[in-house]
Amino acid sequence: MCIKINTTEMSRTKKEVKRAEDTVWFGKYQLYREIGRGRSGTVYLAKHLELEEYRAIKLVRKDSTDYEQFRREALILKSIRHPGIPIVYDIEETPGDGWFGIIEEYLEGSSLYALVSCMGHLSKAMTVSYGIQICHLVIILHSARPNPILYLDLQPKNLLVCQDIVKLVDFDHAVYVDEAKDLVKRYGTVGFAAPEQYTGGTLDERTDIYAIGAVLYYMLTGTFPDESPIYPRALIDKSLRRMIETCLHPRPERRYTSVDQLCQELEQIQKEMREQERGLFQKNQASSLVISVAGTSPGAGATHVAIGLAAYIQRCGLTVVYEEHNSSGAVAQFAACEGTEADSCGIWRIRGLPMLPGYGSAVQLKPHGYPVVVKDFGTDQEAFTQEQADGRLLVATSKPWQWETAADVIKSPGFLPGTVIIYNQFSGQLKERLPGPAKETAAFLMPYFSNPFRGTQAVQKVYGAILEIWTEQETGGGIQLYLRRIKVFLRRIFRRMTGGR
Repeated sequence: MCIKINTTEMSRTKKEVKRAEDTVWFGKYQLYREIGRGRSGTVYLAKHLELEEYRAIKLVRKDSTDYEQFRREALILKSIRHPGIPIVYDIEETPGDGWFGIIEEYLEGSSLYALVSCMGHLSKAMTVSYGIQICHLVIILHSARPNPILYLDLQPKNLLVCQDIVKLVDFDHAVYVDEAKDLVKRYGTVGFAAPEQYTGGTLDERTDIYAIGAVLYYMLTGTFPDESPIYPRALIDKSLRRMIETCLHPRPERRYTSVDQLCQELEQIQKEMREQERGLFQKNQASSLVISVAGTSPGAGATHVAIGLAAYIQRCGLTVVYEEHNSSGAVAQFAACEGTEADSCGIWRIRGLPMLPGYGSAVQLKPHGYPVVVKDFGTDQEAFTQEQADGRLLVATSKPWQWETAADVIKSPGFLPGTVIIYNQFSGQLKERLPGPAKETAAFLMPYFSNPFRGTQAVQKVYGAILEIWTEQETGGGIQLYLRRIKVFLRRIFRRMTGGR
């Protein structure tokens, strides 16, 4: 469960709360650690001793000034049943020292804030998909009967992405519509709270619509909207700009009249994008577009480059999966670090990117159907050359004393014409003198980038140029028609990603 952190102090000291971690609460929950804080309480990870299942327990003292809001949150959550909203299993109270707790479903995943912080910004396809899910969650609240609910704090830290499914957490600002006019204290997150939350104006469904617009802007740009948000053409097209501007209008009557109206427009954009994608990816055979990546030597950075390429393709709005065809175990280690779980196809979504680890030949998985596949063969040159691929990328180190290794690979009998070479993490001297093997095939100097999920503009330019080369190559078979179909699309995306240069 992801609860936003704020500066509200508990009514007792941290020392007192820390002692709670060493006890069994309410007779059946072993507390492990603090996992978040909301305005009205602190949230702990706990384990049900009998069921051996994890729970999130939000605790507050009954004599706290926020106790009534805490009770309201529990009642609101108790009345909602939806996969995107945590289940409230129980409400407990200790008889002696006055602690009160909400026992909730424990959700594992990354907050939207963490996801965007890592990737820089999301693609249009991801933004629209998440935006539709967010709208559906808010519609559930606004259509609750007999009392519609206003969320009033929709922001990236309160949206959790679990296996590509958006969950809404931390309801300590939520109120029933008929109670909104009587609020004495109003809370919100700067950049996402509507103007009426500051001015004392009427709070209604359009207040949440403003926040949805702010979240859409944040997903597309990676920045918080301010009083005069900038709409970069490379990231936000006219349809999305008009939609966001309508949501963010300072006058509520100029916004959408309902979340459902906004959701319908997002769904129409998604439908058009999928129709375009079907047209781009329709081929005579059901195979995917395969891009193979390998390194000339250990440490050349093949995995780093392969993940970066897959992330770049995804940011272009195409549906892609990274596949690990080596024994490094990097995906499993990454997944364990991120705390994610695999789907029914064995694919882990790590920082928004679908990744398939190398399970080995003994494991049979059902086909995943991704139209673009980036295969990472590590340093297995034999598997790399034998793979039937539509684009090949060989990663070499930029260290001069290892250039001969790359030269040996390129001159070997198994080297396939049309393979693109990347000299990774190059130094300034290489700008004037490319290694000798670069003269014999297409080669690029890859700037150093620490985060493969969030390449710099210079890195994106390299990836875009490589895709351009592959669409020009005669690879033969039905896939050639496919490559030609996406050529214009890739050029347009390349211009957007590099600012039109």
